Amino acid sequence: MIDPSLTRRGLLGTLAAGAAGVLVGCGGSSSGSADPDELTTIVVWDRAGAHAKARQEFFRTWNQREGKSLGIAVRYEPQATDKYEEIVRLGFQTKRAPDLFHSPSAQLGAFVAAGWVQPLPDLVDKAVLDKAAPYHQKNSELVWGGVPYAVPTTAFTNRMLINTDLFEKAGLDPDSPPATFSEVREAAAVITRSGKGDAFGMLIPIKATGFRQWSVDILLMAADPALAQFGLFNAATQKYESAKYAPLLELYRSMLTDKTAYPGAATLTGDVAINAFGKGEAGMYVTSSAVVSSLADLGSEVKAAAAPLPVPDGQKPVRSPMNAGYPYAISSTTGNPEKAAKVFEVMVGDGMQEALAAKAAPPLNAAVWDSAAIKDNALLQQFRPAEGDEQWPKTPGGLLQVDGESVDQTVEKLLLDPSAALGPALTAMQQRMQAAYDAAVKSGEIDPREFQA
Repeated sequence: MIDPSLTRRGLLGTLAAGAAGVLVGCGGSSSGSADPDELTTIVVWDRAGAHAKARQEFFRTWNQREGKSLGIAVRYEPQATDKYEEIVRLGFQTKRAPDLFHSPSAQLGAFVAAGWVQPLPDLVDKAVLDKAAPYHQKNSELVWGGVPYAVPTTAFTNRMLINTDLFEKAGLDPDSPPATFSEVREAAAVITRSGKGDAFGMLIPIKATGFRQWSVDILLMAADPALAQFGLFNAATQKYESAKYAPLLELYRSMLTDKTAYPGAATLTGDVAINAFGKGEAGMYVTSSAVVSSLADLGSEVKAAAAPLPVPDGQKPVRSPMNAGYPYAISSTTGNPEKAAKVFEVMVGDGMQEALAAKAAPPLNAAVWDSAAIKDNALLQQFRPAEGDEQWPKTPGGLLQVDGESVDQTVEKLLLDPSAALGPALTAMQQRMQAAYDAAVKSGEIDPREFQA
């Protein structure tokens, strides 16, 4: 079992305290039945999108066959993409939480601290956990106090997606994509000139969910094996190195100022960005393998290729940070933990992975990568985990009580105000994060060993 001190930590401040009051004596969203022939409803929450559609279709069939034989009816409920974390928190606070749910990796530590998720070894078959072992390392976002709380289902590797037609039209070689930030800026300018107002060099979706996580941090982590996300934390030294944001912020700023970025970056969401790329309106887009299923869902016919992540000038790529994503967790409030665990095993099992692959979603299972569903999907296969793709480590950033601006707020402000000096703002960010981290370690609210490899 997990160290009991973990759930007593004040990692969420008033949120954790409030949640504790709400959860006392709280049952799950499903209820048992005295009638053995009556089905038990297990409620599953997920983030809406192409993946959710595939899972929803899967459970329509599953409920009629396996579910009925197990006495289970799954009620699968996709939730709004951009409000998902807020919806989950509200669900637990108002006693309307599901039985199991997609628990975003970056939020799982906070959910564990709030007492909202159950440790998996007590409920889930060992074979299921053994299969996920490569993603349950000590410093994984899915493991707290040495205990796994969630299992991932998809391999979200990260690449720079390029529109090969726009590259060729601009006189660029798509087989030799930009490898450094300077080369990205130069290519964006050439593509924009060639596009003549119909196509632009780069997508910078500042309002996309997880923009800083997926479009900022990973490019800096790709050239520096010491860094973790959310302020650029070095677990070995236990220090924040936020000044290292500067080269990437300078790159994005330059493209916004030069107007070689897709218009409206300040309000550009992820869905709009994917749609723009799918219509051939952008030459480059730093994104994860999730984009392939989204493009398929749009019916896009754009010719695309997945290139390695570019890195700051003068540096070499040392890894490609990835996230074994879409992890699922079992709610501590479920009234039917055993049946919730049965559904959980289906959610993370091979059958679901095959259903996802049929919708061009990137599976974890190597056998599914070789299956008929996706073996001929050339774009998706370019995102297949390979040497250099490394699961990114967990970071304390989301667990800290930080005074002043958040990391996301600072990054956004610096991008949208090119007159703001980077140095002082990044130094102030580093000081805020370091002070919060040091205070949490000193008080015992955070164990620094959680973040060490």
